[in-house]
Amino acid sequence: MASPLLANVALDGMERLFDAEWPDGRPKAPSSRKGLNKGVAVIRYADDFVATAPTREVLETYVRPRLEQFLHERGLALSEAKTRIGHIRDGFNFLGFHLRQFGRRDAKLLTVPQKDKVLRHLRGIRAYLDAHKQTPAVQVIKALNPVIRGWAQYYRHVSAKAVLAKVGHGQWHRLWRWAKRRHPKKNCAWVKARYYRDKGYWAFSEGKAELVKPERTPITRFTKVAGKNSPYDPALRQYWRERKKRQVGRETYGKQRLMLHQRQGYQCALCRIPFVPGEHIETDHIIPTRHGGTDDIDNKRLVHPWCHRQRHQKDGRQWSRA
Repeated sequence: MASPLLANVALDGMERLFDAEWPDGRPKAPSSRKGLNKGVAVIRYADDFVATAPTREVLETYVRPRLEQFLHERGLALSEAKTRIGHIRDGFNFLGFHLRQFGRRDAKLLTVPQKDKVLRHLRGIRAYLDAHKQTPAVQVIKALNPVIRGWAQYYRHVSAKAVLAKVGHGQWHRLWRWAKRRHPKKNCAWVKARYYRDKGYWAFSEGKAELVKPERTPITRFTKVAGKNSPYDPALRQYWRERKKRQVGRETYGKQRLMLHQRQGYQCALCRIPFVPGEHIETDHIIPTRHGGTDDIDNKRLVHPWCHRQRHQKDGRQWSRA
């Protein structure tokens, strides 16, 4: 979209208004700044931003006037409807997250998913299931998995473990209601056997397809990009390659899958192109199981979905000739 890009162009430099960088470009912590800039920080994403300061007086008499002047020079102005000044102990919402400080002496700042976003996500799942009452379960899984996986991964960097568990519980209730409604004359045991696989928990599945459980998304802490390192700088290719490897590794749940990543150098076993964070990765059997291949780790490799399809189409033609 053009809007976020234009906002980034127009508002570039807002974060540096309050002595936020050292001469070499490294970010300067708010506590290391001097004068009125001490303790002041601005965090911006496109045209949304939040500013923090030690006191309300500093925000009203120093931070806000400077921000308004910065915007005025670019023909922009603060939105009065969206702008407010509050205490961190009361909390605030930003980019789908709710941030709030608890305690006084040993104060802790917690960042959790915003309640409205959680409810909207669950309503979206319910709306889809209500609109697809007779859709085959495998199609439901294929439609919902990207939504659930993407939503859970967006919040995986914050204190979201309890929220993800609640979302998983709500998701289970909606799916159970959907399954029971399809078979009103069948008892609960039949419905469970038809739609759920026992893996120590009830896994909604159809054949090899299985619905993602948000509570199984590991909570990981996001690592900021060092200084002004740019992905377009040829001299920093190794830095970005190693960063992507670490991100892909943190997104990997199973130990066996992580071992395969380490063996392959976090790249596709067929095309040798490195995997990127958030990308869907499939497991391929080197010798297909239908031709005597085992399910051991030595007979597995991680590949891109399109490489996987291409390989099986090619092998299918070869096996058919034989």
